[in-house]
Amino acid sequence: MIFTHLIAAALAFAPTADENPTPRGITGSVTISHSGDPLQAKLDQDLSSPLLVRMTDLSGADPTSKHRYRIDFIGAVAGSFDLRSMITHRDGTPATEIAAIPVKIVSELPEKFGSDLFIVSAKPLFARSYYRVILGLIAAIWIAIPIFVFVRRVIRNRPAPPAPPPPPAPTLADQLRPLVEGAMNQGLSVPDQARLELLLMAFWSERRNFAALQPAEAIEKLRTDPEASTLLLAIERWLHARGGASPQAAQGLSQLLDPYRGHAPIAVAEVSQ
Repeated sequence: MIFTHLIAAALAFAPTADENPTPRGITGSVTISHSGDPLQAKLDQDLSSPLLVRMTDLSGADPTSKHRYRIDFIGAVAGSFDLRSMITHRDGTPATEIAAIPVKIVSELPEKFGSDLFIVSAKPLFARSYYRVILGLIAAIWIAIPIFVFVRRVIRNRPAPPAPPPPPAPTLADQLRPLVEGAMNQGLSVPDQARLELLLMAFWSERRNFAALQPAEAIEKLRTDPEASTLLLAIERWLHARGGASPQAAQGLSQLLDPYRGHAPIAVAEVSQ
């Protein structure tokens, strides 16, 4: 049995670690030959081990023949290791008969950077919260642009407010009102009295066919006319009243002017004193 182990040790091949260093976190590979009991990688490896090893039998299953094994390894920590410590026989006994298989794991990171491949102390440029804020801002801008365009179009296409209706055209009642109020308050001048009389004569002569009559006859006709006499007699009463005429109520004045509403003003010549 000792002789067999010596032969196996003589046939084992182990490369020099410094010849081909393997970067940390990168899979390396070594091939060995062994004629003894079949070999395997240790079964109790875990992710926290500084070195992970896997063996592949490249030969047939005949235990008496010379076997070639490919040993794949990946280092998590920089340093020198012996892969033999990670290899056992199929029955679980240590494979002490094989020669040492040194490997060297090197790190391409700066010195004192740390030995953990998966933990980086430096914070990323954009933390997750900032990433969500940026996405929210982009979404808000994307939604706000069509809303802004829509509102702008609505404002531009809004119809202009309608123009205010024109003031009603003046009527004959509007033309007579200041003259009648002056007569009611005994503040009507002689020319205005004559103008008021001409307006009434022109209006009623057209409707009562008084145009052929003399002015004096036409006035008499107006005094006896049931509709035309209302305003005419009221004016004469105010103008000839002594001690001042009693003020006429606004409602009464409005009723006196009712027959003259809806009629256009009458153009008469100005009467001079």
